[in-house]
Amino acid sequence: MAAPTKNQKIEALVKLVQKRSRGAGLTRPPQRTVLETLMYAALLENAPFDKADIAYTVLENYYIDWNEIRVCSVRELADTLMDLPNPEAAAERIRQALQGIFEKLYVFDLEEMRKKGKALAEHIKALETMSAGTPYMIQYTAQVALDGHLIPFDEASLRIMRRLGLSHMSNDGTREMCTGLDRVILKKSGLTFASQLHHFAAGYYDVPDSPELLSQLSTIDTEAVNRSWTSPVLSPSPASKGTTAPTPAPVSATVSVSKPEPPKKQAILAKKPATPVPKSASKPVPKKVLAEPTKKTAKQPAPVSSSAKGTKKPVKPITSSKSAKPSGKEKKASSGKTMPGKSAVPSKKAARSSPTKPSLSKKKSVSKGGTAKPVKKSKGVSPSKSLRKKKPK
Repeated sequence: MAAPTKNQKIEALVKLVQKRSRGAGLTRPPQRTVLETLMYAALLENAPFDKADIAYTVLENYYIDWNEIRVCSVRELADTLMDLPNPEAAAERIRQALQGIFEKLYVFDLEEMRKKGKALAEHIKALETMSAGTPYMIQYTAQVALDGHLIPFDEASLRIMRRLGLSHMSNDGTREMCTGLDRVILKKSGLTFASQLHHFAAGYYDVPDSPELLSQLSTIDTEAVNRSWTSPVLSPSPASKGTTAPTPAPVSATVSVSKPEPPKKQAILAKKPATPVPKSASKPVPKKVLAEPTKKTAKQPAPVSSSAKGTKKPVKPITSSKSAKPSGKEKKASSGKTMPGKSAVPSKKAARSSPTKPSLSKKKSVSKGGTAKPVKKSKGVSPSKSLRKKKPK
């Protein structure tokens, strides 16, 4: 069986949506201004007619004017549009459209577009210039409020056209288009077909891969099941064709991530050597010192007087090559004058090197409390007085 042509697919689609619309689109929309029609289109995008009507009634009764809606936050505006499938997206579309119109005209009035003398394409271009809304909002306003002959397509209805192969990208790759419908569908039936198609597509917006939808579209084109419903990837703009994206550097499979140390700690670690150096090796030692062993001098204990109380250890005799200090008798013997009848040779007692107790210095003496007190000089008798002969009486 030969594949159906484009016109055959469109005619079969008209019959399908007319059968499944359940009377939708048979009545003309209520009379609204151009701006009101634009705001209604923002609520109707990807949503059923009954929910869009309820949301528009809330906008009229809840807010004072369009300027109050413009200055509202998206969250506050979305809370009043909870009946819609995606209230946040609808609130964002309304605020952006009102802001674009206010920045361009400083008033919320678009009735000048109803005047004759300008083509429909110029009105559409003017709305696009002031960022008055999405393509569906502008196309719906152009068809309903400006009486234009075109079919508006939102994302829900574009999915149906992609399945049937009736959509294609523009030459510059910036927008998706559905051409040839105006030659098959007349102007007097254009609004009815657009309303019926929107009602049919909005019912499957949340379930684009519904088996019921695929079975219905396969009656028109058997290849509809194999086609994708997603939007085709937009081609790059002509200005960016010559530029190529830089390729990222290859990354190893295992990467060890370590925490960076503070700058002060890193500076301290940088100053330290890699291997520890002993302290002895840091300073050079002269050869003479290395060759000769060092002599250790034993410290002799300080002499302690026996008169000092509280000492437990006995005083050890000090043996040294030096002779002890001479006593008083030895001083007499060593003096120039000798005693009569006695030789100058010292006595055996003096010759013996008997251990003698060390005598303290004349200046200081150790007391009981350990404090030093001055010692009085003892009045010794000089040898000259002892040898002096008594004068005869």
